[in-house]
Amino acid sequence: MRSTTYRFLFRLEKTDGTPAEPSTLSAAVPNWRPGDAIYLGRRTLRVVAVRDDDADELPVLVVE
Repeated sequence: MRSTTYRFLFRLEKTDGTPAEPSTLSAAVPNWRPGDAIYLGRRTLRVVAVRDDDADELPVLVVE
């Protein structure tokens, strides 16, 4: 039996509009909200806003 894992791709931006490091995130979680934490090994990014207003572009997580 084969297991299917879905991944969701997001762009990551800083609050000033520049790309964050890393600039994209692939996650099993599709519903990020302001206040959520993204753990990246020794550092953590905090989601401050979510933008998903263009169906032709990846959703954007604004992080600090």
